[in-house]
Amino acid sequence: MLQIAIVVFREIVEIALILGILTAATKEIPGRTKWILSGLGLGVIASLILATFTNNISESLDGMGQEFFNGLILLGAAFMIGWTVLWMQKHSRSISGELKRLSSSVREGRKPLYVLLVVVLISTLREGIEIVLFCYSYYIAGTAIYEIIFGLFAGIILGSALGLAFYFGALKSFGKYFFSVTSWLLIFLSSGIAASGIGFWINAQIVPALGNPAIDLSEILSQNSIFGKFLHMFFGYIDQPAGVQLIIYFVTLGLLALGLKIAKKL
Repeated sequence: MLQIAIVVFREIVEIALILGILTAATKEIPGRTKWILSGLGLGVIASLILATFTNNISESLDGMGQEFFNGLILLGAAFMIGWTVLWMQKHSRSISGELKRLSSSVREGRKPLYVLLVVVLISTLREGIEIVLFCYSYYIAGTAIYEIIFGLFAGIILGSALGLAFYFGALKSFGKYFFSVTSWLLIFLSSGIAASGIGFWINAQIVPALGNPAIDLSEILSQNSIFGKFLHMFFGYIDQPAGVQLIIYFVTLGLLALGLKIAKKL
């Protein structure tokens, strides 16, 4: 539940930042609110449609590669989250300037108002796809539906509140620390999700286990203990991982950490 809230929180903040920049930069344009809110609404609707079809596809595959599909969803969610972390790190400095230049073009009449709708729609849909995949990955992993819904709404409410705080300048000086801390949290979450996804493919005998378990830490630190649950929640800890799960976890973690370091220098 908390993992879901963290990811949704981060995605909503990113959407809120884009909305805030566009809203502030186009405040002198009559009717711009209609186009921005229309883009947001269409992005939310498209994301909900995607969520519906994702569940239908899963049900249609019941008994015909369900383990493969579940693993694919988890690995897809891990990829999307990891990619977003690196993309935001590389482009965060230029996003504000690009959006302001776009707004200036609209304000001066060089670009039509519907461009605002398109930008917001694409941004919302991109984040919405990640939220859908992430929440669905927890659903197929056995998380109770009420926990997913609670985490989803908690992330939306907190993310929206923080987005408003950024918009009004209340948290401007802490922005860099927020993105740095949440980026590392998402890197660990992505690594843990990738390891869990490979677990489904091990069960389906799609990939070799390379030892199952490769190491047994359940006697030292059970995954069901309070601290074990904490480590699993934030760092993807598994007390009885297969060998290939360990490999995928540390390879994903290493690649994302290296990618983050490279992105900071670009």
